Amino acid sequence: MNAALPHELLESLRDLASATTRTDCTTHISAHLERLFPALGAALELEPEVAPAGRAGTGVTIALAARGRHHGRLRLASAGELDDDRRELLEAFAEHAALALDNAALLEDNDRRARRDPLTGLLNRGEFHELLTAAVARCSGDPGAVLSLAVFDLDHFKDVNDLGGHGAGDRLLRATAATLTAVSRASDAAFRIGGDEFALLLPGCGAEDAATIAARAAAAIGQLDGSPGASWGVATIPTDASSRDGLVAAADAGMYDRKGRSSQATSLLRRDASSRLQVASNLATRLTDLHDPREIAQTVVDELQSAFGYYLAAIHRLERDDMLRIVAAAGRLTEEGIDWLAWEQSLHAGVNGRVARSGRRSLVDDTRLDADYLGSGPSLDPGSELSVPIHVGGSVWGVLNLEQLATHSFDENDVMLAEAVVAQTGAALHRCQLVDAMEHSFSTTLGVLCDALESKDAYTADHAQDVADLASATATHLRLPEIQQRSLRYCALLHDIGKLGVRTELLTKPGRLTPEEYVEVQQHSMIGFTLLTRIPLLAQIAPLVRAVHERWDGRGYPDGLSGFEIPVEARIVAVCDAWHAMRYDRPYRRALTRSAALSELETGAGAQFDPDVVSAFISTVDA
Repeated sequence: MNAALPHELLESLRDLASATTRTDCTTHISAHLERLFPALGAALELEPEVAPAGRAGTGVTIALAARGRHHGRLRLASAGELDDDRRELLEAFAEHAALALDNAALLEDNDRRARRDPLTGLLNRGEFHELLTAAVARCSGDPGAVLSLAVFDLDHFKDVNDLGGHGAGDRLLRATAATLTAVSRASDAAFRIGGDEFALLLPGCGAEDAATIAARAAAAIGQLDGSPGASWGVATIPTDASSRDGLVAAADAGMYDRKGRSSQATSLLRRDASSRLQVASNLATRLTDLHDPREIAQTVVDELQSAFGYYLAAIHRLERDDMLRIVAAAGRLTEEGIDWLAWEQSLHAGVNGRVARSGRRSLVDDTRLDADYLGSGPSLDPGSELSVPIHVGGSVWGVLNLEQLATHSFDENDVMLAEAVVAQTGAALHRCQLVDAMEHSFSTTLGVLCDALESKDAYTADHAQDVADLASATATHLRLPEIQQRSLRYCALLHDIGKLGVRTELLTKPGRLTPEEYVEVQQHSMIGFTLLTRIPLLAQIAPLVRAVHERWDGRGYPDGLSGFEIPVEARIVAVCDAWHAMRYDRPYRRALTRSAALSELETGAGAQFDPDVVSAFISTVDA
């Protein structure tokens, strides 16, 4: 950001950074446009997509785009007042307005995804009613539409809790949720709607298919460890009901009619199909806590190989150069001395290439008869192959490839398993992408704040980066957990952000501050805390920033905390902040020598600073 930008624009950009919804952003952008550029007649137009900025007659439009996503444009009614300087200011405003809109969109998306049952991870009762209402409304507007609802109630669930404790009940609930996720199609939605009650919303699914899905799910639930089984009921629009409440009532009636007859009904299904669904359920649980694509892929192939002994289970990733490369592999074929992670093939060749191009699965009963099959040699080639595309965010991310030595080794049960697994894999990979996007959004917001601080005091901005590096090194020496190291770094980068609210002449004053001026500068801890609490992405950092100027002996500010009352992140930043301040020239004094600065830290250990942190810091800088 240009350091000469006027104070009013910086205030506007900080205000935009604090908006958490698109509605807030729209309101703030419009208000600041009118305040900052009144002569231009600038107006905000929100559209799903807009063309690049350009001229149309006498008007001017500036696209609002961030991270490759278009959010709208600024349209100017009067371009005559737009000289080069004002255009530069307007473009800077537009850039940050687009970032604010994009951040808000990501936050709203994250909020939608957060409306889940905390125990099982399924959508909760509120989401059930909201999505069901919307689905029924769509059916009402389309005479040819079909919608089914399946509801489930765990049999004798109270006995599970009474005999095994609530831990056993919780495990069964989580396993049931994983099973429902495993049997669901990509278009379905699974919910936990009560203590031991679950539901599947099945758009476009007729009564017969819905009953098959529900029976399959109940069979798999009945095979879970410690499960006494589940009763189920299905209802369909338009055959069983025409309204939301009617659909729920009809499904409930069917479920209670089956109470006591679940085990007889589910025993008619093949046990091998249930065992495959059990593996898919286990995978759903294991993938929940993974955040690295390669780790996700390896977990999937290891689980499949362990359960079914495939000759090869591999996941290929489709790269930007139109090549498929293996990111994870397991099975007997991987023991043949081949470097499978070096394997690659063109998108335009082979069975896997065909699947990636078409987005459709391929079951090859005899690889010798498939013209697209790429062999490795008669001694290594499998007899049959099943390849299924992995979709992430609407696009083909890669391919799950299963191989067996014998021909005709795969049947519909294997296809059902593979499709359930790739749905879970795709969801886990999509979650990784969302986390990356949120991290990028976080960094962008951080960048806006640091830009604003640098325009006010360049030393403070550079100082923050150096303090962050020192703090990270000290945290590593102290073996701080990774999650705290992340918070620590952000705290270090932002510990002086409250100086945005302090007069510039005080920050750059060449002489010592008066007592009154020093009290004013001390307010930056509370200013920073207040600013960060307004930004959801940074709110968890706010208490750490507030505590950086507390002292070990309780004589610090703003709250007079002492000892271990002070968060460890703040204790580390305090030492690193003091070291950096002592080692660099400031307008009011010369830098201390290295030995003098170390002596000051040692003197302050146990009084101003945590002695353990001082010891770790000295070991770090001496290394």
